[in-house]
Amino acid sequence: MKVSIRSLTNPYSRAKSTYRQGMHTAVIEGMWAMLLLTMLMGPFLTAYLLYLGANSKQIGIVLAIPALANLLQVLAAMYMQKLANRKRAFILFTSAHRIVGLSTGLIPFIFPKDLWLTSFIIMFLLYCLINAFAGVIWTSLISDMVPAQVRGKYFGIRNVLTSAVNSAGLYITGVIIDTFPGAAGFNIMFAIAAVTVVMNIIYFNKYPNPPFEKSEGMKLGTFVLRPFHDRNFFKGLIFLTAWTLIITMTHPFFSYVMLDVLHVPYATVANLVILQTIASMAGFYICGLLSRRFSERTLLLSSLPFLALASLLWSVTNFLPQLLVLILIYLLLGFGLGSYNQQIFIFMIGSSSKAERPIYIAVFSAITGIAGFIGPALGGVVFEELKAYPLWLQEYGLFLLLGIILLVLACIVAPIVFRKAKK
Repeated sequence: MKVSIRSLTNPYSRAKSTYRQGMHTAVIEGMWAMLLLTMLMGPFLTAYLLYLGANSKQIGIVLAIPALANLLQVLAAMYMQKLANRKRAFILFTSAHRIVGLSTGLIPFIFPKDLWLTSFIIMFLLYCLINAFAGVIWTSLISDMVPAQVRGKYFGIRNVLTSAVNSAGLYITGVIIDTFPGAAGFNIMFAIAAVTVVMNIIYFNKYPNPPFEKSEGMKLGTFVLRPFHDRNFFKGLIFLTAWTLIITMTHPFFSYVMLDVLHVPYATVANLVILQTIASMAGFYICGLLSRRFSERTLLLSSLPFLALASLLWSVTNFLPQLLVLILIYLLLGFGLGSYNQQIFIFMIGSSSKAERPIYIAVFSAITGIAGFIGPALGGVVFEELKAYPLWLQEYGLFLLLGIILLVLACIVAPIVFRKAKK
């Protein structure tokens, strides 16, 4: 698929050149950000935690921290109402977020081994808390930069390009960690991450600074409660919170089961995540193309069964060739996440006016964040307890049970929740 960055702005020939340049900048900055995220999150976060001495319960707690930190997004939305310069705040928070994340690579050089895990959890918590503010500001900024009528296409193409970078980063990092096991591999990984942080900060400064519309005259309590009075948004929020709870008990532990239970090599895990990323690119791109023909509701509903089937397929790992099943799992997971994440983003910003958008984003992230915290923490405890039971329960038993629940939610509950209102 040949896509030029210039083609991203063809639909906006009447827009000001500043915003067109800003959309270009958001694509390039997103590539550097994705490369950094590849190394700080996902399978390499699990690998780094295992290197620092974590068990499954501790890994579950760490994986739950980002969602818990999202509770602060409500405060971030309130803080934004007092901002004099949105771009300046954006640069401050996003730069601090990148630097703190990079600093976790210094833990083995600074702290004694018995404090490695504790110091990582503290630094990772700070990393996620800062991101709660950075995320709300970035989402508000980018949604003001991109016209509503072409958001699906623009974000589809942007996600494809950033995912392509993610694939390259996964492959290279997987090879590095396998070739240089232990400390050497992680030191090289964080050295590459340092370059991405510098490039990220350079491109943050190139973002435009569109006028920020505040909710003037609205009382603070009314402002915070506004999303709860939006019936369609609130119904979707309740369903997606339940969905997030189940999803975060399953998908984050795919890497853990492969690395610690099935003893799949790092390089193989990295290649599977690359395959997931490629499938996500397909999900992003196809959703972007279909966004003008089908509604956001239809595209969201169509993505849910893929994520359910990704969990259910673990049940056949003992009956079919393991690698073949894992490939199918990650193809389904990637395509489903690509479509799902894109539609969730549009769902968050689509129901609100510019002035109310930060609080919609914050409320959605905070409420689903509670579920996103409970899910991995509970999953980590369950996996630790399952060590006393037959091995098949760790290998696929829990994934099978939760996959059935996800399939019921996707095929029966979701169509009712997102049913079109009668005229």
